[in-house]
Amino acid sequence: MDSPKAPDPYQTAAAQTQSNIQTAKTQQELNMVNQSNPYGSLTYSQSGTNADGTPQYTATTALTPTGQTLFDNANALAGKQQSIASTLLGSGQGAFSGKPLDLSYNGTAAALDALNKARLDPQWKQNQDQLEAQLAAQGLQPGMAGYDAAFRNFSTAKNDAYNSANLADYTTAVNTALQEYNQPLQTYSTLVNGTSPQMPNAANVSTPTTNVAGTDIAGLVQKNYEDQLNANNATMGGLFGLGGTLGGSLLQGIGKAGGMASFFSDRRLKSDVVRIGTLESGLPLYEYTIFGSRQRGVMADEAEVLFPDAVFTHPSGFKMVDYAALGLA
Repeated sequence: MDSPKAPDPYQTAAAQTQSNIQTAKTQQELNMVNQSNPYGSLTYSQSGTNADGTPQYTATTALTPTGQTLFDNANALAGKQQSIASTLLGSGQGAFSGKPLDLSYNGTAAALDALNKARLDPQWKQNQDQLEAQLAAQGLQPGMAGYDAAFRNFSTAKNDAYNSANLADYTTAVNTALQEYNQPLQTYSTLVNGTSPQMPNAANVSTPTTNVAGTDIAGLVQKNYEDQLNANNATMGGLFGLGGTLGGSLLQGIGKAGGMASFFSDRRLKSDVVRIGTLESGLPLYEYTIFGSRQRGVMADEAEVLFPDAVFTHPSGFKMVDYAALGLA
């Protein structure tokens, strides 16, 4: 009796792969739910077939006429923004000029200082004339201590006034220059990085997700093989025990042949069978393994054709041959 063959790993892997593909296909189809709401719809349709035969699908989003108009307008606005940004980028203004910002006095506050000087000079000329008239009325002349002290105070106040104006001019000029230099860049950034058109959610509904458990084909094949192997081992174990009890497969006084030369010779009990010749009677002679040992003999089914009286069936269901009846004992 031959042991069951181990499963072919390549066939098992191919079967498992096919089962996985079918599971994935089923799961995909169950989750492709056509959807719709007031904004539009989302539909699925088969659009082709992959090389392995699995289907290809296309998901199509369609907006309502109003939603499509809003989306088209948003795209048109974005296009205009990009066009304006490109024009600004090539304008050479501010930060796009390719030149560093000049924050020196001549580059910032010089012009404002000139304006302030034109405004302050007449005022301080008038103040100086008034001071000279006042000192003259007091009888003070240049070179006198009182006169010189008064003019030192006057000069200090005048310098403080001009310095304060110049400092304010410089701060204002720097802030203005920075703003003018960066304004084109800020405008460009707003145009380019502004809010992009958003696709309306065409099917904002809750779709249940279906998970289909795969079939463990490889596990089932292995389990079936193990069951067959265990059953075969159990049968062979029983036959080995029977063979041992009967003294090396020899039956005494059983059946119609019942001779001392009766042996189990059923083809189902033999493995690794090799034909080694032919008997004078025409029966093929074989070498084979039976009950764990290598033996030589005939096949019961073939012997039964030529010598029906030499073959009988043991109560276990397996055929035996009386080799004495074949003239071989």
